[in-house]
Amino acid sequence: MSEQSIPYHQKKVIFHGLLAILIGLLAGFGLMYNILSEIPLGPFENLPLKIPGDPSLWRGAHTGPILNGLFAIALALSLSLLSPDPVTVRRISNALIITVWGNIIFYLARILGTNRGLAFHSEQFGQGNVFDMIAFLTAGIAIFTGIYALLRLLTLIKKSPQKSSGRHHG
Repeated sequence: MSEQSIPYHQKKVIFHGLLAILIGLLAGFGLMYNILSEIPLGPFENLPLKIPGDPSLWRGAHTGPILNGLFAIALALSLSLLSPDPVTVRRISNALIITVWGNIIFYLARILGTNRGLAFHSEQFGQGNVFDMIAFLTAGIAIFTGIYALLRLLTLIKKSPQKSSGRHHG
């Protein structure tokens, strides 16, 4: 399979999307242990464990990567319907992968931050730390690469020939 082919890039994005979903599912354990402050060991005595972070941040770390993985997979699968040129396929695919990992880093880093990764400096949630800076930067990059991928796909849809089926789409 050629490195420039649509299926090659789709598989690449799907791989990263699936990793994101796996990370989100694993973060569900962090959410559970954070809420419980212990690891349940079935019939044995539970193991006390203090997991840092607010449960709402763990909830985001659980659901955010899952949704971002699904987002990337869905957009990657749409590439074969639109038949973009090889350069556009590569750019959209890379943008989706950057979006996925930027968001994963955001969701995980903000757990250890003090202001939820929403700013570099002091704001209503507190003075930021290095984890807030990492979260803020990676989220910013992810936002713009995700928007880029969406806009490129919207442009491709508008440019693609519409088959006449008696219905008008868009």
